[in-house]
Amino acid sequence: MRDLTARLYTAWRNAVLDEKIINPFQASKDGSHWVKGDRIVYGIRCIDNETAYYAQNLTQSQEIKGGTERKRLGDTGYICQFNSYRALRPGASNRPVGRQPEISAAPEDCRFHCQDATHPISLLQRQPLLTAHLEYSPWHAYYNVAPLDKDGHFLWVPTDAHTSLLPHAPQTLSFETLVDAVQLFTQLTQTILFFNTLHAGASVNHIHLQALYHRYPLPIESAAVIDYRGYQLLDNYPVQAIVFSIQTPIQEIFACVDRLQQERIPFNLIMVNDRILVVVRNGDHEIVSEFPGDGFAALGMGGVITTVDRHAYDTITVAMIESTFAKMVIPAKQIVDRWLT
Repeated sequence: MRDLTARLYTAWRNAVLDEKIINPFQASKDGSHWVKGDRIVYGIRCIDNETAYYAQNLTQSQEIKGGTERKRLGDTGYICQFNSYRALRPGASNRPVGRQPEISAAPEDCRFHCQDATHPISLLQRQPLLTAHLEYSPWHAYYNVAPLDKDGHFLWVPTDAHTSLLPHAPQTLSFETLVDAVQLFTQLTQTILFFNTLHAGASVNHIHLQALYHRYPLPIESAAVIDYRGYQLLDNYPVQAIVFSIQTPIQEIFACVDRLQQERIPFNLIMVNDRILVVVRNGDHEIVSEFPGDGFAALGMGGVITTVDRHAYDTITVAMIESTFAKMVIPAKQIVDRWLT
């Protein structure tokens, strides 16, 4: 592994050993292992020398087991993960089908609590795992309080180069943050790096990237690519995305994402293997009936579906996934045609 990758995952492992990735939550609605108002601690700890999910209902004085499962769907490459603990994270509960309410960009409303060191899950309560000094800013790597992967789920947040503060900025990509994001990705191996806009999986309106341990190939990485009116697009995959490579000039990638931002169209930016993919989203189908309560972000678009709904996990089919994609994704050809008309 490259040096930054080795340092990142070593820091994650040390944080697990020190039991830093266990955080307090309060259940906002009833679940299979808690009732509304119960105090829960949830996170990752080392059990028998292996990283593992751990949760305890403090109100009921009992450990919670069986909160996560994973399965593959035949030979499609799709993976479904059940993670009931993710229902505890801020902004995750009681979401109706359709477009969700806007998330305030005001610093005092930030769900990272970036200006409030007294909040138990504030970023200011977490020691950064490490800092990467990129072209425009230093970026802190923090652990995610509701991890999608026991072996590494990170938040990357830009800081002030002179004071090491966490300046609050909304969840939009500037040219400078995109440059830093691509530079960060080129320094990492065995890692997926992604950016979710609001209404495309982001539940916090504070600029951040996410990174995950690249445990297995995603279906989106191997999908065929075709030329279409000067753009590279995915073909023969139900999520039709615009495709760039790590060699593509940043100006070309930014021209695409900035136009989407100016038009207030949600999207996911996914960096995996040698691809940089832009998935254009239909914000009116942020939550769909097939997966009640679950918003799909970049990982879901890549073919790894995470649900907090036990029934959805037990009954999931390929048809359900592809029906969801058809609602949530605006085919890239439609966007390109509109831009070039």
